[in-house]
Amino acid sequence: MKNLFIPLLAVFLFFNLSLSGATALSSGDNPRSVVSVDTIMYEAFNYPAGQLPPGWVLDGADAPWSVSNSNMSGGEAPELYLGYSFASGTSRLISPSINVTGYEDLRLKYTQYLINYDMDYGEVIGLDITFDGGQNWQSLWDKPIGTLNIPKGEISHYFSVPSGATTFQYAFRFEGNSYAINMWLIDDITLESVADNDLLAVSIAGNGTPKADEMNMYFVEILNGGNLTQTNYTVKLMMEGGIELASLPGETIAFNEKKFFLFSWTPGQELIGSTNVYADIDFSPDENPENNRTSNFSVNVLNSNTVSVGIGNGSQPVSMIPYNFFNFFSLSQSLYFPEEINQTNIEITGIQYTGYFDNDLPEIPIQIFMGETTLSDLSTSWVDPATLTSVFDGNINFSRGLNQIYIPLDNSYIYKGDNLVIYSNKRLPEMVLGTAFINTLDTASNRSRVAEGDDAPFDPMSPPESCYSTDYCPNITLFYSSGSISAGSNLDVADVMHVYPNPAVKTVYVKADETITELKMINSIGQVVYKQFVGANQYAINIDNLNPGFYFVQILTSKGLNTRKVQVVK
Repeated sequence: MKNLFIPLLAVFLFFNLSLSGATALSSGDNPRSVVSVDTIMYEAFNYPAGQLPPGWVLDGADAPWSVSNSNMSGGEAPELYLGYSFASGTSRLISPSINVTGYEDLRLKYTQYLINYDMDYGEVIGLDITFDGGQNWQSLWDKPIGTLNIPKGEISHYFSVPSGATTFQYAFRFEGNSYAINMWLIDDITLESVADNDLLAVSIAGNGTPKADEMNMYFVEILNGGNLTQTNYTVKLMMEGGIELASLPGETIAFNEKKFFLFSWTPGQELIGSTNVYADIDFSPDENPENNRTSNFSVNVLNSNTVSVGIGNGSQPVSMIPYNFFNFFSLSQSLYFPEEINQTNIEITGIQYTGYFDNDLPEIPIQIFMGETTLSDLSTSWVDPATLTSVFDGNINFSRGLNQIYIPLDNSYIYKGDNLVIYSNKRLPEMVLGTAFINTLDTASNRSRVAEGDDAPFDPMSPPESCYSTDYCPNITLFYSSGSISAGSNLDVADVMHVYPNPAVKTVYVKADETITELKMINSIGQVVYKQFVGANQYAINIDNLNPGFYFVQILTSKGLNTRKVQVVK
């Protein structure tokens, strides 16, 4: 993989390319003035390439930090750059000293982009600060990086200056072997004072495939980025078109404090199909209203009789299946076995993958075929396309970040009980980096077959001989109508415990119908990796320090023990 990336990097640096990033969304039509804040320090790294920025010091492992004549993190060239090497250990790139006399509450913001590599030795990146010349460091942010990229975007950290402190330094930290990344890029660092009134809508999470006429839970995180403690505000769950779905009164929130709000929403039958929801903070004194709204969260409302089965327990990001964006065109076939589906004579109406993308990719042309076969592996040949049925031919949106990608089938497929084949064709005459789908490695299975190229679109009815098989198989969820179930039915009863999002990257939210007495997270070998006495019916678990993989979230309530499986992806 690294060998492929090196010439691509050279192309990026030569042409000074910049990947498109997320755009802040306005929270209303009536603009309000933004309070004047003090810019204490601004660093754009406008120095000659190939050396450390003036005044900066590298401490610890000799990681190859330097200024680079590139602009991939979102600003203008040059920018700060950490490339890969065999440097191992902890390194800090430490800023010059900054005078913060007279300031109390501050924000440090910057743009960054981490392009990862397909290996994980437990590397961690972070941002540390010190007020005593480096004798004591305080961690503002830690991130185990796993194997997924960190998409380009602006990052903000809030903190308070200790009483009597006059100087401040910050440091970008890398722990581990830097060979396990491709590059970490940083630019446009600003240290500034904060406004008095500034509430931020940070994120929204929940069920991306809710059923009509069934209650679903959505979790919203907000942050107070202003000096003043706030109580008089409202958090709203909204649907595209400015339609309010639910609202909750604000809770007392101090500077740099986070609060979590849990919304319930029951979509009606008239909303079956795709839409977007988001959270918005109604706070009239807000001096930065542009950050009062979260990004859109895509949902696909399903018919109330829809049932699903998930297949695949791996957490490996793979760029080649089911869709390869590194090449213009790709074909793939994957097998799913009867014992994994555990149903027969079901009408499959939709499928869902888990993907991770550095940027939004709208309106990508996709074709999908389904069928069944007696072949148990695809090591020597494709399943004959003439035996397969076209179930989807259209465009799909792939959203930035970690997302569930739901594809509603144009034509449902009746699964009879043999080895299920899913055959996918993608055409996009441009190369896109920073894309992956979560796969399971089924060793020596050859259960997927792949072709890729840039010369011309593939004819899915005549797949090429120049292809290869792989032991990877995309994790998938099959959606089907409950009215079509015959053998092996195993319908869930009404949930008393909700766990979102799943998969999760940073935080897992838990909600129960009863007060949660005790909460545990248990890894795949039975070890308790997290335990908390709660005393409430909802809770947010920070999973930044957990390794990727599957865990069981277990809660104890007055009704007994309840357990749900959740996947952690880095």
